[in-house]
Amino acid sequence: MKQTIIGVAAGAALLLTATPAVAAPKDPLAALRAQLAAGKGVSFSFRMYGESALLTQTGRLQFGKKGIAASDVTGKLATGGDEKPADDFGGGEEPNGLAAAMGKPERTIRIGRTSYVSGGPMSAGLPDGKTWFKQSPGWTSGMTAMFGGFVNAADPSTLKVLLARSKRSGSAYKGSMSVKDLLKASDWSRATMWWKLDSSVKVNWTLAVGSSGLPVKLTTRLESAKAGVSKTAMEMRYTRWGTKVSIKAPAASTVTTKLDPDKSTLQLPPAPKR
Repeated sequence: MKQTIIGVAAGAALLLTATPAVAAPKDPLAALRAQLAAGKGVSFSFRMYGESALLTQTGRLQFGKKGIAASDVTGKLATGGDEKPADDFGGGEEPNGLAAAMGKPERTIRIGRTSYVSGGPMSAGLPDGKTWFKQSPGWTSGMTAMFGGFVNAADPSTLKVLLARSKRSGSAYKGSMSVKDLLKASDWSRATMWWKLDSSVKVNWTLAVGSSGLPVKLTTRLESAKAGVSKTAMEMRYTRWGTKVSIKAPAASTVTTKLDPDKSTLQLPPAPKR
């Protein structure tokens, strides 16, 4: 009997030692900070969708020692559907006219706090011979930003607050906070959201990280006390971490700081100074 008990105990001990330990997930914020080197960066793709894609964006982010030093974002709004994205943002004016104006792709280059916008509705007001509108301080994106892309886990200040408000399950972090709190904490959100959301709106997110700890996918949904949880989701995917990224300003000869007042155009409000 004693031999049987000893044999069982020994077998159990062998099983325990043979089972590999599950590695603790790497700290996503530490992993991101390790990427912050001049000339390095990451690529991303974004889509806002309901039953179909409402907005798609592609872009590159160039890092500096403290965070995102430059960005290059191209957005395209789908204009053929019947969905109304403004409703999902807690109310607002009917977006039909704005959506029609955004039928063309819109590209925004931002270096430091200076932005250059080309295409989209801004192009209608450009003087002849000019293809870029310069704004300083400027936004990370133009008119298309109104339909998403204002939560970015590749921005250290944003990732920090997302993690602080999240509960982790495996390699996924889920959480929620008010847009007001997000704007207080996130450099990227303040530099992207040129419009105002209803004060009742909250952001819900799920952040997936890879084995390196770096963000792979960020899915967000908006929630309003009036409308409930939005059926429209926003999804940002990150690829090519650590690759060389060099974002340059457009040629000076193609840039203007003044729009033609005689042409019908939509204008962005002044960007925040911080």
